[in-house]
Amino acid sequence: MSDFAFAGKVFEIRLDNGVVFHNTYGPEGDKLRYEMIDGAAEGGSGTVDLYVGEVSDGVYLVGWNEVSGAAVAHVMDFNTKRLTAFWSFDEGGGRSAEVRTGTFQERDLSGGGLMEQ
Repeated sequence: MSDFAFAGKVFEIRLDNGVVFHNTYGPEGDKLRYEMIDGAAEGGSGTVDLYVGEVSDGVYLVGWNEVSGAAVAHVMDFNTKRLTAFWSFDEGGGRSAEVRTGTFQERDLSGGGLMEQ
């Protein structure tokens, strides 16, 4: 198991635009399985390689490239359970991008609910 705070865990991420994800991180912190469970992209999912840097104690920059061509980065602050997300994607012959904020909470895999932290 990696020293990354998210490695081997599942988190529910809720963004300010109503999108909700379940992100499952590999035990070494180098893989991610994401599932979009609510919002505009509901039903989307994928497994990607992660690029990770610890910005400060308990704060991680986590990035990946999706098969669709989207580039995604999250700043995850485990001290506050807040997240800033950036993604860019091809659109209309050019590139579009968004920045969103949100929260995250670890999911309890044994019962399927959220863990209190």
